[in-house]
Amino acid sequence: MTYQYDPLDDLPAAGGTDSTELPQNPEPETVEIDFPLVSKRSREDLEAFGINIVDDYRDFKTDLLTWLGSYGKNPERAKGLAESTLQSTHYKLETTFRWLWTDEDRYTTNLTPAHADRFIQLLDRSSGMIDSSVLHTAKAIKRFFKYSNHVRGTKYDWEPKPDLSQANGDERDYLRRTAFEPLYQAALEYSSVKSYHNTRMTAEERERIKTYLSQRMSIPKDEVGPREFKQANSWKIPSMIAVTLDTGLRPIEVGRATVHWANLQNNELNIPKEESTKNNAHWNCTLKERTATVLERWLEERQTYEKYDGRDELWLTKRGTRYGSKSCNYILRRLLEEGNVPVPDHKDISWYSIRHGVATYWANHVGPHHAKEQLRHKSINSTMKYLHSDAETRGTAVEQIW
Repeated sequence: MTYQYDPLDDLPAAGGTDSTELPQNPEPETVEIDFPLVSKRSREDLEAFGINIVDDYRDFKTDLLTWLGSYGKNPERAKGLAESTLQSTHYKLETTFRWLWTDEDRYTTNLTPAHADRFIQLLDRSSGMIDSSVLHTAKAIKRFFKYSNHVRGTKYDWEPKPDLSQANGDERDYLRRTAFEPLYQAALEYSSVKSYHNTRMTAEERERIKTYLSQRMSIPKDEVGPREFKQANSWKIPSMIAVTLDTGLRPIEVGRATVHWANLQNNELNIPKEESTKNNAHWNCTLKERTATVLERWLEERQTYEKYDGRDELWLTKRGTRYGSKSCNYILRRLLEEGNVPVPDHKDISWYSIRHGVATYWANHVGPHHAKEQLRHKSINSTMKYLHSDAETRGTAVEQIW
């Protein structure tokens, strides 16, 4: 059988190896898995081997994901993967194991480095795959090997071949600086509609807006009235985009951000070390004057909504939940679809593309040490990955060289 990778097989997504014994303390956090343990496509493939095989694979995935959610980030400190990373890893591994069953022509969960090499090379040669997607799959496989070493006693030390550097993966899909202002403009337009009682608005135009708001708010069209028109004018999305364009917020940081982070007096976003992502430092990130003004308007507007009563999250989804990769990417897709943002059609753009674009600009045009602080990198080596040879930098240099 010949396996052909299809990115649509699974839901959209997006450490090294260590054989140290599991720590007895501290106790890991409780892991809650609210997504299917076995995808529909995997179930169909497994049923060809036998009904009991489906149950065995589900047991395996329960053990694997529970371990990753409890220890996957740092086994010695009992720190697990974030929920969004855990879900992304799950779907990447679903695809990997389906390939494994085809490659072995039998059911097995014993993925080896030799298998991983063949699968990554297959993906890397596929015309439908971009570097960043291959990189994320390789990261998921490395997390599986970390689990295997700790739980099964293997001693796998695997790095993908060919070498898939983070820089090469990001270079294809980072948002260029020329798209920053149009993206913010798209956020403004997305969050603004005319007044319901605007005397210059025709009946046909009012009906079009009502249809749009009905779809956007997920309510029947006949329930859209003056109140819904007013609610559609919000500073929430513009403030999210503006702050992210200044500081490169990760999706998880959009969800974690609280009103206490906003230091409007000093035009800063202050992130306490206990709420920091991927490190344990306190960060003071600079905001431009325009962003601070937009954020102040959102904070005033935020106080008028009941769903924020008694909560300190800076932004919540329309369902009252914290933002994550899926909800952030949904907003970005809507802005790209409806706005005039210069993004080539072949680009694989996600919320992280904004962060990568911001990091690239700071690293290349402000300096890696300033970029490290603004982007909250634990190591300067992480920042150096965003030093690209771009046309803007070369164009300036060639004009100044003589």
